[in-house]
Amino acid sequence: MTVDEPDEPKRQSRQKRVGDALRRDTRNRLLEAAGDEFTAHGYTRATVTRIAAGAGVSVQTLYLAWGSKRELLRGYMEKSLAGSAASPEDVISRFTGKSPSERLEELADLVAEVAERAAPGWRLYRDASAVDPEIAADWDELQLLRHQAFARVVGGIPAAALADGLTPEAAVDTAWTIASPDSYDLLVHRRGYEPGEFRDWMKQTLIAAVLAPRADAKPTA
Repeated sequence: MTVDEPDEPKRQSRQKRVGDALRRDTRNRLLEAAGDEFTAHGYTRATVTRIAAGAGVSVQTLYLAWGSKRELLRGYMEKSLAGSAASPEDVISRFTGKSPSERLEELADLVAEVAERAAPGWRLYRDASAVDPEIAADWDELQLLRHQAFARVVGGIPAAALADGLTPEAAVDTAWTIASPDSYDLLVHRRGYEPGEFRDWMKQTLIAAVLAPRADAKPTA
């Protein structure tokens, strides 16, 4: 046994930490380069060669780090949606104790926050899904996850507070449609709304479409 042997596990642990940090840095640089490439050229015309060059790595390293251009697009979208990386439960806690109208106003605020950073990714996914079946499946999954999140938020509104004839399930579908990537694209990019105007439109439209008049009472529980 040599005097160096007791330090070997520590040295290996340190090497692993350094290696993990380098891999995270490489993945992040590739993600940033992919975002620039997708924004400039769209998904279909983007090339892994330019993405790798933008990150200062080889194409082989790109594939080792991410696997494919499609996975880079997915990573770019997830990073855009995550923002400050609050957990889903932290996001849902924003709605705790709010009246029905306050809940919908908070939902509009949240969607507006996400839309400002995620809109480029939304457009990339929408356009790429028309030519790539796997991306189309990813896009469907992301839309389903968004619907599930809306179900947790809008599903917390008492049925008695909903507009006449609107079921809880229809209320979720209504809010999911109004506060959607498509609405953002139509109003902000095609009609020239400012982000704040889009947020205000969502608040007014959600409340008018989902709630009965005077459905503003605070939850009793």
